[in-house]
Amino acid sequence: MSVDSSPVQVTGGLATRSRGRPDRRWLTLVPLLAVLILLFVVPLGTLLADSFGGGQGFTLDNYREQVTSPVFWRAIRRTLVIAALSTVICVVLGYCMAYALTRMPKRLRGVLMVVVLVPYFTSILIRSYAWIAILAPNGLVAGTLKLLGVDSPPELVFNQTGMLIGTVQILLPLALLPIYSVMSGIDRAPVRAAQSLGAAPAVAHWHVYRPATSSAVLAAAALVFISTLGFYVTPALLGGPGDTLIAQSILVRFSNLVDPAGAAAQAALLLLIVLALFTVLFRYLAPSLSMGAVEPSGDARPARRAGRGERFDALRALRARVLDTGLGLAGRLRLPILVGSWVAGAALLVTPLVVVAIWSFSDATYLTFPPEEYSTRWFADYFADTAWLDSTFLSLAVASASAAIGVVIGGLGAFGLVRGPRRARPPIAILVAMPMIVPPMIYSLGFFLLVAPQGLVGTPLGLILPYVVLGLPFAVSITAAALRNLDVRLENAARSLGAGPMSVLRHVLLPALRPALVSGFVFAFLAAFDDVVVATFMSGPTAVTLPLRMFQDIKLEVSPRTAVVAVVLLGAGAAAVLLRFVMAWLVRTIRVALSRLGDS
Repeated sequence: MSVDSSPVQVTGGLATRSRGRPDRRWLTLVPLLAVLILLFVVPLGTLLADSFGGGQGFTLDNYREQVTSPVFWRAIRRTLVIAALSTVICVVLGYCMAYALTRMPKRLRGVLMVVVLVPYFTSILIRSYAWIAILAPNGLVAGTLKLLGVDSPPELVFNQTGMLIGTVQILLPLALLPIYSVMSGIDRAPVRAAQSLGAAPAVAHWHVYRPATSSAVLAAAALVFISTLGFYVTPALLGGPGDTLIAQSILVRFSNLVDPAGAAAQAALLLLIVLALFTVLFRYLAPSLSMGAVEPSGDARPARRAGRGERFDALRALRARVLDTGLGLAGRLRLPILVGSWVAGAALLVTPLVVVAIWSFSDATYLTFPPEEYSTRWFADYFADTAWLDSTFLSLAVASASAAIGVVIGGLGAFGLVRGPRRARPPIAILVAMPMIVPPMIYSLGFFLLVAPQGLVGTPLGLILPYVVLGLPFAVSITAAALRNLDVRLENAARSLGAGPMSVLRHVLLPALRPALVSGFVFAFLAAFDDVVVATFMSGPTAVTLPLRMFQDIKLEVSPRTAVVAVVLLGAGAAAVLLRFVMAWLVRTIRVALSRLGDS
């Protein structure tokens, strides 16, 4: 074991090296910054450069064509409308569900969290695919309405309605989880104090509890809205021919119209919109909205308000009466609202998974639900098809490799962010978060334009490299959170006993960070395994990922084959989780038996 003889001083529970030896912990940031700059910043720069390119060098014609095109603005307007509607529905429904969770017993809360998390870890492609069977003219909803006497059910799929339903179902956990994480840590003593002073429960909630959750609501709204701007899979499967969103428009211009420069210009304009919204929502609105709705006192009002007189006071009194009336009504309907929100939310989250599981045993070759006859013919078809199996193994290998590389680089980068120089942390943290903010369609197009001349398209390496970038935010954020909660005195004690840096890493840091590293690997793996957009640009004739093959199969022929793949993947995930619990139980049992044997 190597011994680090450099003196170590312990001050305030933190390990600080003597002044004679420079602190080189910032070097752990070098791999992270190199990957992000070379594989993320440079592709975006390539995208911007191509957007100004043309047959005769630098030109603004691409931007001029997009800005003056009514088709482009219709796609932008449609995208913003879908994003706004999805955000409102997800935030309102997620807020009610999160609040209901905080008021439930712990056991029931655990069961309902499983209802939220299982769909969250299920492929977006599979969930969108299930809505075709639910909302189709001969699907579940239409069949239920016919039983109720509705002979002409409304058209709910291949239009903006189906697109909105699928988007809300996919993004609902993204709104619920941040709000619940804040609500679970709020002290309810101020609310009870307000009620003891005569405030109705709804009034106390509005004036005391709601301001404490405003920052979480804003963060959830921003996550949902920005995520919707770059949506491609769900609108492509559930939308109609005339319901093209901006991400679809970019791909159509690139692949169908063979106009890379025009597609790059559209992607650059979308990137500008996303970055502007991100800056406004997080830099300007968050501080003001998180302060709560507290009216200034009469003495603190600006002089210009004092002159409004009785009319201003009358408007305030009217607003107060309307608000109190609405709060009183909401208070009386509180239980039905919370129960109804969970019934609607659970049905929205779980129904697609149940439908996929049933549909996979259909004997039909076309879309019909419920199936007229059941069989396992599609399972046999999947396991006998070499192309599907090759795509499955390719996706597993690519996702595993990219997740492993991302965890190593992200773990080193997290150490540098937490223990490195403080001044460099904010810009590096923003750079790490950017792959989650920039829509995948923009990044995929930029990466394709960068590596296509090098011949990486259609190769496993060409797929692994962008997936490393997409998985880095998960690996860095999860590992950094675990490092902040790690007691530094454990490292100091190991060093004081003569352990060197590698011994501290092996015997102290890695065992303590193992759960975080495993979680980062799982999230990075799912980000790569569930992707369709990057695979659309980077796959080739001999390298087609499983999600891309499933997407192509759904677009060409809606059959139960994709449902079979979904059930196989869900079964594999459930088996892995069950195996993890069984192994943990065996380890505990063996340890108890050995301890009893030692005592005897």
